Amino acid sequence: MAIDGEIHRLTAEEYHRMIESGGLNEDTRIELIEGLLLDMSPKTPAHERAIRWLVRELSRSLDLDRFELGVGAPLSIGDSEPEPDLIVLERGTPQPYHPATAALVVEIAFSSQRRDLRAKPPIYARAGVPVYWVIDLEGGRAVAHSEPDADGFGRVEIVDELVAAHIGLAPISVADILAAAG
Repeated sequence: MAIDGEIHRLTAEEYHRMIESGGLNEDTRIELIEGLLLDMSPKTPAHERAIRWLVRELSRSLDLDRFELGVGAPLSIGDSEPEPDLIVLERGTPQPYHPATAALVVEIAFSSQRRDLRAKPPIYARAGVPVYWVIDLEGGRAVAHSEPDADGFGRVEIVDELVAAHIGLAPISVADILAAAG
């Protein structure tokens, strides 16, 4: 059992030096969360089907002159570098290493619900991410987070439709995503 004194938290700069020195490579499935290197969950076929379906839907709806769509793209947020499944970036977003925020962050959760619903929301809220969706495949639901502030998201709700009007998206049916995931 580790106690806090036995844990070394990495800064984002230390993490980046590890990557750039070859200590970590692109096949290493970890992410930096609050200074800790955490294993990422393996991707299931349902996870990948949901991502492909959402990529197609978002690509059809987004103004690609204003926004970019990232798949498995990291964000640089203080001493965290989460790698959400999907991000929508406004072109010109500051990039201290990777983009520092996003207009929309999406996580497809199968076995990562605890991290996606507890650890990541305060990180994304501090970065000013206006909308964060967690599609919980195992639970058959979606949790929408909005109204970010320094303490987290002011609004967190289980929804039947995912909404991100601030980027021009039409509502997306959660049932359609779950059906696509199979």
